[in-house]
Amino acid sequence: MGALIGLAGAAAGSLYSPIFELRHVRVVGAGIYSAADVAAIGGVRLHEPLIDLDSARIVSKLDATPTLGGASVRVSWPGTLSVALSTRSPLAVVEVGAPKGGDRLAEVDRSGRLLGYARPSDATLPELTGITAKGRIGDWLPGSPGAAAGVEGPVAGAPVDLQAPSASAPDAISAALGFLQAMPAARRDIVRSLDVAGGTISAKVLSGVTSQPSANNGQSQMSSLSAAAGSGGQVIKVDLGNGSDLAAKVVALLTIIDQGPVAGVTSIDLSVPGRPVLSGPGVASTNSTPVS
Repeated sequence: MGALIGLAGAAAGSLYSPIFELRHVRVVGAGIYSAADVAAIGGVRLHEPLIDLDSARIVSKLDATPTLGGASVRVSWPGTLSVALSTRSPLAVVEVGAPKGGDRLAEVDRSGRLLGYARPSDATLPELTGITAKGRIGDWLPGSPGAAAGVEGPVAGAPVDLQAPSASAPDAISAALGFLQAMPAARRDIVRSLDVAGGTISAKVLSGVTSQPSANNGQSQMSSLSAAAGSGGQVIKVDLGNGSDLAAKVVALLTIIDQGPVAGVTSIDLSVPGRPVLSGPGVASTNSTPVS
């Protein structure tokens, strides 16, 4: 018995030898974050014993960082920690309460998580309006896909069903984010705002304005609504109704914008995407034309 106890003690002690200490941190999907950044955020130190690494604690710390999420970690003996995670990308901006009072715009991703306060370069992102709740950075907007996850939850909650019928349509905030996600990335900048007041969705989109690539980052840049309208573009209000048939509404909107005619159109009702209704001077004859 004494010999067995001695052997067990020696085996346990060997786990704390330099042979089994952390020497490598390998990261996949971190974007601008280096392996050293990820290790610092996760509370991981090189040369600490692998046996002391708490995978659940590391995942929790990484997922609590607003711009990261969906982390998973794996310990590979004798000395490697592998980390896979997602980097969140801003999809829109929304007005939130600032720490010292007042309101500020914050970036929000596809899951509805507030990533950080908006910068001047975020002027190209559409704004979600009609939201009364004022969250903090790191929170999820109430009614968004990831709202049930809480502050330290996974990368997102249930994905938005872009084909959902009216009876099972997602909440307005989830639907608004799902609509933006369904838009081709190169065309999202025509959407300047999405209002979700009253549980329905209405958008303001630009027509007749060509996005120009930036010399600095190659990203599409768009001026303000007033400047765009003054340069030949027109602002059109689009009624999307509830959150049903989002994919079909995206197709209908782009078909109308791209194939027109939209001269003089001031509003488009896409509540029933297969039967869009256009309003404005001289567009009565285009109403109720099926979109294929």
